[in-house]
This record gives sequence, C-alpha cells and structure tokens, in this order.
Amino acid sequence: MTDPSEEFLYQLTDWQNRLFGYLFTLLGNPHDARDVLQETNLVLWRKMNEFEPGTDFGAWARKCAYFQALAFLRDRKRDRHVFSDDVLALFAEETPSAAYDESELSLALRDCLGQLPERQRQLISRRYRDEIPVRQLAADNGKKESAMKMMLMRIREALHTCIESKLQEMTS
Repeated sequence: MTDPSEEFLYQLTDWQNRLFGYLFTLLGNPHDARDVLQETNLVLWRKMNEFEPGTDFGAWARKCAYFQALAFLRDRKRDRHVFSDDVLALFAEETPSAAYDESELSLALRDCLGQLPERQRQLISRRYRDEIPVRQLAADNGKKESAMKMMLMRIREALHTCIESKLQEMTS
C-alpha cells in the first residue's frame, strides 16, 4: 500500500498541466495563471489531509484553483475585463441573486465564454466588445437581422444559464 502523501504528490504533479490550462482559460493570461497555480499548489499542499484517496483529485483541485482565481481577481481589483462593465452589469441584472461581487461575475463570465463554440464566442465579442451593430453582424454573416438577433439572444441565454450555475457552485 502506498503512503497517502506519496499518492497525493503523484496526483498533484500529474495534474499540473491540466490545472494550468484550466486557470489560463479562466484568467486569460499565462503569467497570472502560473502565479495562481503556485498559490493553488500551496493551498492543496496545506489541505493534503482533507483529500480522500480514491476520490476525484481533479475535481477537488479544480475547485481549489477556481477559488484561488477568484481571490486573485479580488486582490488585484482589476478594471480590465474581456467585456465592458456594462456587459458585466447586464449579466448581473439577469442573475437573480445580487449577492455576488464583480470579480465573481467576471470569472464566471470568462469561464462560460471559454465554453462557447468559437463562432459564438466571436459573435459575442464582436457585438459587445467591438460594439458592432446587429445589422452589420447579420450582413457579415449572410443572415437576416431578425435571425442574428435570435442567435445572439440564444447565446446570451446559454451564457446566463452557465453563469448562474457557476455562481451557485461558488456558494455550495
């Protein structure tokens, strides 16, 4: 039988690249992802005795990394977002609980955007970050304006559902 600390160390080293990729997806910056990965490793090491061998190490480590990313964003109090504060506020208004702060919403939004197919992510980016009018998006994509509005509405609904789920994970 292997020593529990040896098993933990094996799992921790085995998960480094995947945790880095996960953090990079959340934070969008490799330097920040490396910094948060180091903090995550320290927290995981300190909480080694809380991990139960035989359970899903990856899920446990990702949850820890998620909370470390939240803490990182809070500590930095960043003003730059992938999208404007207005877009973040739009999602905040659509989220039933106003108990979440901006960094939690921002992190959830980034994570959910990363889960969208590339084409949808580009549409959302062009519409809200670049502020391209719906009429122009429709013309660029060979669609009617009403069809483009419907497509954007469906993407926003999917993001909203994803964000709500992420925010609920934070409180559980």
